[in-house]
Amino acid sequence: MRVKTEEKRKCILEAAKAVFLERGFLGASMAEVSARAGGSKQTLYSYFASKDDLFVATMLEKGTQIIDPVFATFDTEEELRPALNRFGRAFLPFIASDEVLAFRRMIIAEGARSNLGQLFFENGPKRGWTRMTARFEYFMAAGKMRRVDPWRAAMHFQALCESGPFYRLLEGVLKELTPELIDETVDAAVDVFMRAYGVESEAA
Repeated sequence: MRVKTEEKRKCILEAAKAVFLERGFLGASMAEVSARAGGSKQTLYSYFASKDDLFVATMLEKGTQIIDPVFATFDTEEELRPALNRFGRAFLPFIASDEVLAFRRMIIAEGARSNLGQLFFENGPKRGWTRMTARFEYFMAAGKMRRVDPWRAAMHFQALCESGPFYRLLEGVLKELTPELIDETVDAAVDVFMRAYGVESEAA
């Protein structure tokens, strides 16, 4: 009986990341991943039941290392505006990174043909945004945010951060998001969000 190990799993995920980035989702094969990982397809399938599962695990491996600390920044601020500012300035560079951008384009391309997008969302982003809704509920209870549907508010803030320059990047119109452009985008996103959901005084 083959014994599963964390070291072998990480080796498979590294090989899979390279194959997906080189070949795209459709062009990638489990055979090539297993060959690069130095094992058999049987071993690969003992870790991941399908190419979809392997793709999602590959992207979440990077996401867990980076995006979890991004959402954690939101938990350490006691005021809503600084919390949004810190989060936005960590979140936008992450989703604009070359690897995350490449995987997101693959998810968009495959979304209409499979359940890949749903698999990824349910196992990754949904957990992070649910964490944000819990913090929004804290701000509402503290009287620092209007009483609203916290999930809808989280989705609105995501959309505000991703609007404009990020979508031009996703489309290939822009080649990168400069630090100045990230600052401008986040400042605008926070300002619009606070006007819609905040309870800051007019003086503030």
